[in-house]
Amino acid sequence: MLKNICSPQLILILFIMGTISLVGCSSSTVPPPEIVDTWKPPDGSDAASPVSCEKIKSFFAYDAHAPLDVQEVGSKQGEGVTITDLTYASPMGGRVPATLVVPDGTGPFAGILYQHGMPSTRQPLIPGAVFYARLGAVVILIDAPFNRPEHDIAEPTTFTEQDRREQIQLIVDLRRAIDLLLSHQDVDPQRLAYIGMSYGGAMGGLLAGVEDRLGAYVLQVGDGGLVTHSTGPEDMDWWLTKPEEVRRQWVTWMWPIEPINYVGCANPAKLLFQNGTLDKLVPPADALRYQNAGSEPKTILWYEAGHGLEAAAARDQAEWLGRTIGIANWQSAPNNIELIVIAWFLMTAGSLVIIAQDLWKKQPVAQGARFMWLLTTVFMGLLGLIIYWISTGQHRGKRETSVQPSPTRRALGSAAWASAGNMVGGIGVIALLIYLPNVFGANIIPRIVVTFLLPFCAGWLIFIVSRWLSRFDANYTSIYHRSLILEAISTFFVLTGVYPTVNIITERWLNRLTFPFGFDLTYPPLWGTLCIAVFIGALTVYPFHMWMLRRGVIRWGAGNQPETGNLAWYLQVMLVVLSFTVMLGAIYLSMQIA
Repeated sequence: MLKNICSPQLILILFIMGTISLVGCSSSTVPPPEIVDTWKPPDGSDAASPVSCEKIKSFFAYDAHAPLDVQEVGSKQGEGVTITDLTYASPMGGRVPATLVVPDGTGPFAGILYQHGMPSTRQPLIPGAVFYARLGAVVILIDAPFNRPEHDIAEPTTFTEQDRREQIQLIVDLRRAIDLLLSHQDVDPQRLAYIGMSYGGAMGGLLAGVEDRLGAYVLQVGDGGLVTHSTGPEDMDWWLTKPEEVRRQWVTWMWPIEPINYVGCANPAKLLFQNGTLDKLVPPADALRYQNAGSEPKTILWYEAGHGLEAAAARDQAEWLGRTIGIANWQSAPNNIELIVIAWFLMTAGSLVIIAQDLWKKQPVAQGARFMWLLTTVFMGLLGLIIYWISTGQHRGKRETSVQPSPTRRALGSAAWASAGNMVGGIGVIALLIYLPNVFGANIIPRIVVTFLLPFCAGWLIFIVSRWLSRFDANYTSIYHRSLILEAISTFFVLTGVYPTVNIITERWLNRLTFPFGFDLTYPPLWGTLCIAVFIGALTVYPFHMWMLRRGVIRWGAGNQPETGNLAWYLQVMLVVLSFTVMLGAIYLSMQIA
């Protein structure tokens, strides 16, 4: 029995799954890059030297006793938190758009300021704020001045004195956000932190030099500030297109409030720097310069990643915040995922054992059929076992050349095989989106081609492998067949069910559970999502396979079926166009729903 279960087919499947897991479990942090920094302060900086740590605070002074004048815009409760959109008065004029996320229950809670990058807004960070609130923090997010009605140009940076005013206003508004946090009676004033991403990471360094109420700062993919960001060696071609007088004057305005000059004033607050060695927006040289300027105590973590750091970086961030401000362990966030995953794993393992016993002990089937049923069950788990019993139930113990189930039953098995084969390529697409999100740049055409081509190629190659495994069994070749063009049509119908399912579940469920961590191919709920997607894909393609089987155009199993038929070329073209259009429509609609 052990020899049969450890067959080459099952070993191949386990090898594929193990390889995927090893890719996802690769080391997260890496050593700092070895770089020679050639950057020098630009012209104009010598005329506006930085000031002392004490004097810089006067640049951002405000009346702390002035009313906040909080005005609620809207509120909703769910997922263990209350999310309130509001505005409050800015000491420098206008109103600050903000979102406050408060956990259910009573405190004391930690407090977190969560600041977005440029040219973004606070909205994309709200799921992350919800996650941190569920760990025991009241979180506030605000829109930077460049994303408010008073900013009357499209670009966030004007290269005028307005940039100086808005940077000062941002810091003052963040200080007022701390006032608002502390006005919440359940917030512990000794457990306050700041999280800034990109531009927010840079501005966090300036806030750290001005504000003494925060005990921790996460400066994620930040650099030394707008001057540093605009004048690196990689920026020279763009920087020099601006008139010399504009450049010199702008540096004179901005250099005295450049964050890199004041991140060294953060002590005794703790700093966490997180950067990517492959970052093009914040090159490693800029990041190293910013890190070196930071005061102790500080933690510096590097990742082999671009500007959007990998999931492990956010996990490190949450663990660091847990140690510094006492929020709960992110792995203990309330959910029932572990029990569901364990139960499903046990059912999948049991299903594989049952199918292996049946295929090798009772069913006189070809090696290729064994391989395909094992692969299908790896993806579908218990659902794969159920489909196996339904589609083969009428000929248990009989040879494949004897009477087979009805076309409807055979179509279900055929659709399950096709969906499982296509999902091998679908995993490749998901891996590209997770690990190499920018591999194709801004060009959408290669993305579309790969998104559809990988599943098609994988499905066809899996089917070829199954035929090779049965190369000594002539019956297998004669009773399992589909042409290349029908494989393409089948793939489009499978993806009509697969991609919308993955998109909706990840956007509406997984992202809320994992943000800001994201997920990788080792995240168990993702595999649960893929299982559901394969099943939905099989149901979507099922009518097409049944139609083809009834006409003998494709074959799956022997028995009462017509002679091999052909489809006219124009009908094949029509089916390709129809299936492709249906798939695109389903994906588009799922994006609207998600």
